[in-house]
This record gives sequence, structure tokens and C-alpha cells, in this order.
Amino acid sequence: MSSKAVTIGGEEKSLDRKRAATTKRAPRLGAVLALGVACLVVGISLFPLYVMITTALKSESDIFAWPPTWIFEPTYQSFYNAFFLFGGQNVLVFIFNSVLVTAVSTLLAVTLGAMAAYGLARFRFRANKHLAFFILSTRFAPPVAFIVPLYLMFNAVGLIDSPLALIIFYTSMNLSFVIWVLRSFFVEIPIELEEAALVDGYTRWQVFRRVALPLVKPGLAATAILSAVFAWNEFLLASILTQRDAATIPVYLSGFSASMGIAWGEYMAVGFFAVAPIMIFTLLLQRHLVRGLTFGAVR
Repeated sequence: MSSKAVTIGGEEKSLDRKRAATTKRAPRLGAVLALGVACLVVGISLFPLYVMITTALKSESDIFAWPPTWIFEPTYQSFYNAFFLFGGQNVLVFIFNSVLVTAVSTLLAVTLGAMAAYGLARFRFRANKHLAFFILSTRFAPPVAFIVPLYLMFNAVGLIDSPLALIIFYTSMNLSFVIWVLRSFFVEIPIELEEAALVDGYTRWQVFRRVALPLVKPGLAATAILSAVFAWNEFLLASILTQRDAATIPVYLSGFSASMGIAWGEYMAVGFFAVAPIMIFTLLLQRHLVRGLTFGAVR
């Protein structure tokens, strides 16, 4: 009986070990599958960027080769042609216009929106919630619905083909979004921190600038990135409100062509410089963007 009991006990221990090993392998297998899916999604997302960069670095024969050439000798002729032959240094002017309009409109939207959001979050009055909803409702209508009145207004004051027209429009479009998002960030700040600062002699403006703003830095970064992406990529209004002097890089790309059609190498070279600034800006603030989008999710 004792030998049988030992045998049965040994078999049970071996079964337990097998179950434990299977249980450990299951999470590992799930993690490997999740990692594989994530790599696949990232690869699909980055493939257009890879095609754009490699096309800009290929010669014309390699661009139209079939089957596609994956290994080639890179050349910078397309970049030279794009900047010095197909429009000269006007490409730099369009890039500068995009940088100027995006930077100024984003700075104004975040600055004004932060002050308005703080006021809605901290000062209680009768129409507080209704005013917040009204501000958000300005984003309900698509921008295309305002093309005619905007053109007439800007034309009446002489702002057509001026960077100021785009700055005003992009600031107004991003302002409601910034206010609505930052309002939720300010609401999450414990009111006791601000009351303690007031007791210490801080003014309301000092409380806002030295206490509230540092605590919502992730929200400021997230709204700044999203506002900058919108202003940088916007094409419809920019193509109507600008003609040449104040045109942005998306407007320039829409009319980029050579005498025999689209020059794909040069087109992709300019496209790279159209994507690079906003990509670098997003990568620099990526950590703050992730924190801002997940702020308040875990308590």
C-alpha cells in the first residue's frame, strides 16, 4: 500500500508540474502573439514612410522598375531637383509658412485655451456647463461649411493670401478643442492645493501659473501636439485663403508637377520635408502625449 501511495503521489506531483509549466507557457505565448501583432501593425503604418524615403533616394529608372528594386544605390538628385530646379527655393518659403502658421496658432490656442479652461473649471456661475458645451459645439460643423463666409470676411479686410488669415482660423478651430480637453485636466487637480497657495498669499493668477499649469503639463503637451498636427496638415481652407505668398506646404504639394507630369522622386523628396518637422515635434513630446492621453485613467 505504501509503494502504491508513493507512486500515486509522484504522479500527482508530475501532473502539477506539467500544469504549472503549461500555465507559464500560456502567458508567454500570448505575449509573443501580442508582440507579433504590434510589430505587424507598426510595420504596416511605417511602410508608406519607407516607400516615400526610398523613392526620393532612387534614380528615375529604379523608381519605375518592375519588379520593384529593394536594393539600390541611393542618389540625392531628386532633392537637388526639388529645391533648385522645380521651383527653386520657393519650397523653403512654403515650409517656413507652414512652420510659422502652425507654431503661432498652436501657441495662441494653448495659451488662451488654458486660461479659459481654468476659468470654466474653477469659477462657478449659472451658465458654466452650458458655456462649456457651447464652446465644444463650435467643432460640430465641418470646416467646409464656413468656406464662403470666411473667404468673404477675410477678403473684406484684405487678409487673403496672408499668414494672419490662417493663424486666426486655425487658432479659432483649435481653441474649442483645447478648452474642452484642458478643462477636464484642471478639474482633476485637488482644490486643496490651490486653497493652500491662496492662504500662503498667492494671487489667483500666481496660483494658475505656478500651481495649476505645472500639474497639467501632460495635457498641455497633448493638446499642443494635436493642434499642431491639425494646423500643419490642413489643406482645404489653406488652398482657398492663400494663393501663393502665404501658401503652406500641403497647398504646394497639391500643385507639384513637372512638364511631363508628376516627378515622383522630387515629389517624395518634398513630401519628406513636409512630414519630417511635425514627426520630429511629435517624437520629442511623445512621452508627454502618452501621459496626457492617459491622465486620470488610473487613480
